[in-house]
Order: sequence, then C-alpha cells, then structure tokens
Amino acid sequence: MAPNVALVYGSFFMGDSERDINTIAESFPKIEGLEVAKPVTGDDFDFNSLKDMKFLIICTSSQYGFPPKNFGQFAHHLLTAAKTNPGCLSHLQHAVYGNGDETYFNTYMNMPRYMDKLLETCGSKRFFARGETGEPNAAIETKNCRCPDWSPAMWKACAAAAKGDVAPVAWDALWAKEKSEHHSKVTEWNLAKLEKKMSGPKPAAPSLFAKL
Repeated sequence: MAPNVALVYGSFFMGDSERDINTIAESFPKIEGLEVAKPVTGDDFDFNSLKDMKFLIICTSSQYGFPPKNFGQFAHHLLTAAKTNPGCLSHLQHAVYGNGDETYFNTYMNMPRYMDKLLETCGSKRFFARGETGEPNAAIETKNCRCPDWSPAMWKACAAAAKGDVAPVAWDALWAKEKSEHHSKVTEWNLAKLEKKMSGPKPAAPSLFAKL
C-alpha cells in the first residue's frame, strides 16, 4: 500500500518540532487502510502528493509569527491554495501539533494556529483538537499539553475518522474547558510578507490545487 498519511514538520535549530513529529510517527498504531509516510520538512514535501493522501499531520514552530526556514514552501503552497481555491482539500482530514516560544508573546503559537485555520479554509476536516505544548487541551484533559500524551489520543481519533464520517472538530476545541494562559490570537500574513521572510526560494510553480 502506498502511504496515505503525510507527516510534515517545520523546526528551528533546537529541533522541538522535529522531535515531536518523530514521536507522532513512532506512536502510530496499526490502523486498517492507513500507511504513514516518513516525516519530511515542509520544504521537502511534495504538496501535490496531497491528492493521494487521506490524512495530514503537521507539527511546526514559529518565530515572529512566521514559519521555520524549512517550512516556507509548504506554507506558501497552502496559503496560495486557500486564497485562490477554497475547498480544494475537501478529501483530506488533518490534525496539527505546535510548539511556541513565550518570548514572542504577540505571535505565540501563530504558525500551528494559522496552518490549522488555512487547512480548514481549504476544506480539510479537523479530526482532533490541535495540540499546543504547554497549553490546556480539553481532548486529553490536561492543563499542560505534551506531544507524547497528545499523539496516542490523536491516532485513536484518526482510527475512528478512518472508519467513517465524523463531525469536524472546532479550531478552538483545545480550549473548551480552559482558556489559553497566553492568548488565542492568530496573526495572518499574505504571500508578499511570507516571501520576504522566506530564507529559501519560493516554489518554482504553484501546486495543482491553486487557481491562478
């Protein structure tokens, strides 16, 4: 069977999100009909391959609200798809795990939150509440979310979602029982601002999901 679950991450030099995406990969139980692809950075991921995926799991950090240098291309493709062709990923289901640095208070957790929001705009169904390190998470009944606790619960929800239609989970479901200690804001940016922040080249061509 070809992989139909994509694991994509963006991580800075400290490697928190790279560590966590590997935790997610290693905790995958056998789920009938699903095969997980090897984790790759957003820059190494073939965005067009989402046409063959059933599930997408993202793990990313952010700095000043923008992506790590190895996640810029994924963010560029996703934003382009969301702005030009809303609903284009309606065949997909997703979950997002995020890391954040409290030093950058105004844009704390911005990348995981914004990516989660853009995936919803593209029509993907959120099947589990977003995980944010250190934040409350109602889905796993904790005031201090950690990836090793979030991952098994996420995969359990994934197994249920793979069996049939389930109601999409709300973007802010993690705070259903307790609010964020910091804030629940999202700082949105456009392609021009993203391209100024990207350390590498922008995508050579738009994805098949974009309508330009």
